[in-house]
Amino acid sequence: TLASHFARAPKETRYTAHATMADDGKEPKDDPFADDDDDDDEEVGAAEGEEDSSKKGVPMVGDVTLQDGRLFWAGLWADSEADLAAGKGKKFKYGGPEGQTAAALTQMPSGEWHGYFFNPGDEGDTKCKEKGVKLKFDGDKARGGGENQFGEFSLKGSYDASTKKMTLRKAYLYQDDDDDDDEIVDAEPEDVAAEIAGLEGDAEIPIEELRKRMAAFEEEERKAKAAKTA
Repeated sequence: TLASHFARAPKETRYTAHATMADDGKEPKDDPFADDDDDDDEEVGAAEGEEDSSKKGVPMVGDVTLQDGRLFWAGLWADSEADLAAGKGKKFKYGGPEGQTAAALTQMPSGEWHGYFFNPGDEGDTKCKEKGVKLKFDGDKARGGGENQFGEFSLKGSYDASTKKMTLRKAYLYQDDDDDDDEIVDAEPEDVAAEIAGLEGDAEIPIEELRKRMAAFEEEERKAKAAKTA
């Protein structure tokens, strides 16, 4: 669904530090595009009727205009190019660097963009604002990132000066969690039966006895922690 653009991607999650381009030009930490070869921006089309599943993030396609010395980028985003072609896109609009001349439409200046996009939901579309989205241009190539209510994200794409159209792909950044508890394994049937039997047994124990056992358990934990810090 379109909601996958912004949800863990809550469904846009969780999305810690600001994932914008650093002042030294380095890519954001855990950038999902970091291992991409820029040459692959010129992609060979997939077979007719097939979606290119290797593409990262969601497409954002819009026209760049210059109004009163400020750059604007407005268009549509969707879960895939196919959805855009099918008319399932949602609107977005961003205002970029100010004090610009017509030359900016030929060579886009790097800088910050502020704007919003519409995110679909069960109760209709929601307007989601974004501030301080950074874009850095190298020729017609564009890279950057930012953060919104859903989390940190990275951007990668290009700007076509001949058509004044900018196409970016947006992908959310995630921490590489190594916690073992992330991998939940279903208990074996006999383990479940044993756990149920244990719970039934606890239900027959008087409340005061259960309180004593809990107090003893907490005391053991306290002693164990004190021993570790000693």
